[in-house]
Amino acid sequence: MKKNLLFLVLPLLAACVSPQVAINQHADFSTVKRVAVLSFSGANGDLAADLLTQSLLMRGADVIERQKLNAVIQEHSLTASPYFDQATAKQLGKLLGVDALFVGTVAESSPAGKYLVSTSQGNLITDVTRVSNSSLYSEGTVAGLPNSQLLSTTANASLVARMVDAQTGSILWSGSMSYEGFDLSTAMREIADAFTTSLSPIWPALTIK
Repeated sequence: MKKNLLFLVLPLLAACVSPQVAINQHADFSTVKRVAVLSFSGANGDLAADLLTQSLLMRGADVIERQKLNAVIQEHSLTASPYFDQATAKQLGKLLGVDALFVGTVAESSPAGKYLVSTSQGNLITDVTRVSNSSLYSEGTVAGLPNSQLLSTTANASLVARMVDAQTGSILWSGSMSYEGFDLSTAMREIADAFTTSLSPIWPALTIK
């Protein structure tokens, strides 16, 4: 039965290993010196933005502190939505002194889970009970519970991000990616790093690692 259960879980490890990226062929990335990362819309949007900010900083980008960004947005009653208009992008760019803004959406965000799976002697699943969230993957059999096994699933995250010119409101770069990790933070961090890696060859402000 253990082999059968592992077979059920293996497809959960399949994930997009690189982002789908679109680049504005008319964009001049050499003019982008300083950027801001707005909170992503959707569940865990602040976490996604923080991880992208960290990834950009690790590659040498000049990123405005997010608390200052949020303070300016609140002070001037601006929207942090990824669908803000061109005028808002220009206003934010001027107020923050940035050349581009990163905005995005958390399309999917689900934590890892742990399940108690009970089977009959014929290896038919008779009951599945969620017992907790966990970053663990393989649990094996349960002592004292015959025909039972703990089965852990991975965390899932799907992010869509855009780099917007603060002067024109034009989209300079866009990326989307899905990833499965042992916990949500790991999944989102892998996506953020993949986004930054895709920008390294075209954005001189980043150092390639």
